[in-house]
Amino acid sequence: MKPAKLLQVVLITALFSVVLSSSALAAGGGGGPDFTALLRHFLNLAILLGFLGWVLRRPLGDFLQRRRYEVKEALDESWSARTEAEARYKEIEARIENFEAEIETLMSDVKADASSERKAIDERAHQAAGQLESAAKRSVEEELRRARRELREEAIALAVTLAEGLLRNSVKEDDQKRLTADYLGKVGEASRQ
Repeated sequence: MKPAKLLQVVLITALFSVVLSSSALAAGGGGGPDFTALLRHFLNLAILLGFLGWVLRRPLGDFLQRRRYEVKEALDESWSARTEAEARYKEIEARIENFEAEIETLMSDVKADASSERKAIDERAHQAAGQLESAAKRSVEEELRRARRELREEAIALAVTLAEGLLRNSVKEDDQKRLTADYLGKVGEASRQ
């Protein structure tokens, strides 16, 4: 503590004690105030306070300086913590605002992905249906060709059977001999050539 400050404290304390003691002396009912006793008390007090100030000057100054430093450190820490908390608050607030936009973006992305996936599935289903239809058409056409071939073969076999029956019934023995002779003649001519 500076000497000027210490002197102010001592003077204020002395003045305060004089004022208090004068009202106590006035209430005592005695004659007039004994200024010599009052001066003696004041001098004792000033000596005591001066001695205490001189003895406690260094420890009290160190204590006050250390306390000032601790308070300053605490204020600096609280200020930096407050600044950091405000920055964190603003960051969280911005993230919350962006979070809603991110949710909307994600929802639109999911809808777009679902729509494109649906289109891809529909396209694959149409392709599969087209392939199944083509395979079914080929199978039906193949079955129709096979059935026509079988029907032709059956019709030919039936026609041959009917023709044989008709020939047997209509060709007589003389016609058969003549046909056999003609056939053998043609076979003979063909073998000579």
